[in-house]
Amino acid sequence: MNQFHNAKIIATMWPAIDKETVLSKVINNIDVFRINLSHGDEEVKRKYIDTILKLDSSKTIMLDTKWPEIRTRNKDEVLCKKWSIFMLHYAEFFKHADEENIIYIDYPNMYRIETGAVISIDNDNVKLQVIENNEWVLSTKVIVWWIILINRGVEFENYIPKLPFLSEKDKKQILRWVDNKINVIAISYIRDAENLYTIRKFLDQNWWAAVKIIAKLETKEALENIQDIIEISDGVIINREKLKVLVDNTDIEDVKTNIINMSNRYWKPSIITTWLDIKWSSNKKTLWLLTKEMQLWADAFMLTKETAVADEPLDFVIDLYELINAESSKCTTNYLLNDVSTSEENEITDYIIYNAYRTSKEKDIKAIICPTQTWYTPARLSALKPDVPVISFTKNDEAYRYLNLLWWVKWYKISNTFEYSNIKQIWKEIIRILFKWSISLDDKILIVHSSIDPQNLGMINWMELYKFKDI
Repeated sequence: MNQFHNAKIIATMWPAIDKETVLSKVINNIDVFRINLSHGDEEVKRKYIDTILKLDSSKTIMLDTKWPEIRTRNKDEVLCKKWSIFMLHYAEFFKHADEENIIYIDYPNMYRIETGAVISIDNDNVKLQVIENNEWVLSTKVIVWWIILINRGVEFENYIPKLPFLSEKDKKQILRWVDNKINVIAISYIRDAENLYTIRKFLDQNWWAAVKIIAKLETKEALENIQDIIEISDGVIINREKLKVLVDNTDIEDVKTNIINMSNRYWKPSIITTWLDIKWSSNKKTLWLLTKEMQLWADAFMLTKETAVADEPLDFVIDLYELINAESSKCTTNYLLNDVSTSEENEITDYIIYNAYRTSKEKDIKAIICPTQTWYTPARLSALKPDVPVISFTKNDEAYRYLNLLWWVKWYKISNTFEYSNIKQIWKEIIRILFKWSISLDDKILIVHSSIDPQNLGMINWMELYKFKDI
């Protein structure tokens, strides 16, 4: 198996893949495991975490939060026929409908929804257009028809619902899960920078400042505030299916490219949801799109329903892994220093990192080695998308969990008692193991030391170029 792959793979945990015997077959192909809070009970999610960490304690677990949401509250399935009329009522709890044409949703502010607004249910499986608002009841016409299953998500295409972004229930769930070895959380329905500040403040107040926040781009407001969101977050998730709803079809590729380029500019990872068809044979177009996205230098691809409910979840993981490896050699960048963002306080550090990237482009380099305490150096090198792998050594638990999201970063956890000044003695052996027989004594290795806090870490900013035999 190839030890290095540039784009990373995120798999969604669900009963289709959660058995230890199944998961063990692809654990080495998956970099990050996503646990969706919208489904399953707490005991099941704890089982997921235990199984993953038992098989490989180095893996990252990313919690995907529910956050403010609206759901249907009918106790029974609802069949929606073309152009039929349905009345929407508010209900906090599940109810049996007195008539066939009633749909209950748990949104108390329906009086705010104007005529003409489009209501999407269950990821656009059903769409209703409001034709009359009677304050507490909405009269709607079915414009996309299907069956509404129980407890389905409700969204709006041209209306912003009035909901608190961070409820007390949300806060309790965050604290419960970050206490259970979760230090990366994907935040649903981010709208602006203020949402991110709210979460960061809450985490800081509860001594969880090291938790990484990945912003899911699922609203028009998020796309309008994309630069602020990228700057403040620790990365973004681009939901391809949501993008189809939020953006005109002719603009989708331009918007996606802009988000990825901006993420790279601000040294942040970008993640794209795959949404492959459950029948792999139907995926020629999607595979073509994935290939294009790899060439845009997206950092990671997230399998959702493919590993959650597909009959053959392992096939999706392995085929995506092989596709990534096949495309690795075709991806290349040529950034200039003014193509990326630098700050005055870290100007020297960023300059060293950029020059390490340039050196790797101009010399025949086999790999870049960088010890890190804060993840800063490998994250910034990764954002520049070098043509060779970045091998990082760290003592920091939070740092290495984050590194699993980053393009072509391979990390190693070292003992807290190990001195960075003595680390060269293990570099050579690690490199030999990673490259097996594909490295020669004259191959060049670039070593980068950069620190945003040189006094505390006892390090200075520098880089060295060695032949493998001279390390």
